[in-house]
Amino acid sequence: MEKRFKTWVEILDIAILIGSSVLLIAWFFGYPLFYRTDGPVLSIFTAISLFVIAGLRLATRHFYLWPFTANLAFLMIVGGGNISSILMLLSAPSVHINPKSYLVMTSIFTSIGLVLFSVYEILLYLRKTPKSPWILDDILIHLALVPGGISLIGHLFQNPTYLSMSIDPRVGISPLEMVFMATLALSTILSNPNLFLWKFLKGGLTNQLIFLGLFINQYIAPVVYLLFAGANWHSEPFGLELFIFFGGVIATLGFLLIQAKLDKNFSDPDMLET
Repeated sequence: MEKRFKTWVEILDIAILIGSSVLLIAWFFGYPLFYRTDGPVLSIFTAISLFVIAGLRLATRHFYLWPFTANLAFLMIVGGGNISSILMLLSAPSVHINPKSYLVMTSIFTSIGLVLFSVYEILLYLRKTPKSPWILDDILIHLALVPGGISLIGHLFQNPTYLSMSIDPRVGISPLEMVFMATLALSTILSNPNLFLWKFLKGGLTNQLIFLGLFINQYIAPVVYLLFAGANWHSEPFGLELFIFFGGVIATLGFLLIQAKLDKNFSDPDMLET
């Protein structure tokens, strides 16, 4: 990993750690930042997850005797806790969500992203990113951003289905939450030079422009559709924009998977002979 990337990774992880610490302190003293009753709020449980992930990264890099098992244990707690939260909200939201309560649960969208990041971190602690056409690490990082992309559409066009749960508008992905998750994703990508994405981008300007176009298309295409077609959220909770967004995600991941397979074929002499 280039030295400048190491510096940026350090800055980003420290920013996440400090930011999540401030959020935790604010929640503890009863003054959560950017709190509102009619829209998504970054919950204390999300702040804990972000604090743990960033803290483990920094501890692993700076404390030589930091126990490897501690990373796995804490990440299992983060992942398991968020899976539990998803199951609670899916099975009986009216039981587990109290709009009058001071505490706000982590949204399903946020929990999905945090679970994917946790799985990625666990795999990375167990082994380096393998040189394989099945680019699991790249896929996990990319999928972790999908919930935030859907919520972004919700914020831009005020779709209540994408924004939060109807039973409690506070349970959703807030803009602050999207900033934290995007920062976490950027740090994750910059910290791992073994991702296939880096190998593909090093292929030249053409590769860089192709990936940039595919990635931006995921977010631009549904926005353009909604700008021209409009939407009636009162009669339909979601529309074609959701399928357009997922189509963009599948196109991007499918393209990278095909490129990884081609790269494997070209680097394997036996495959070239056949």
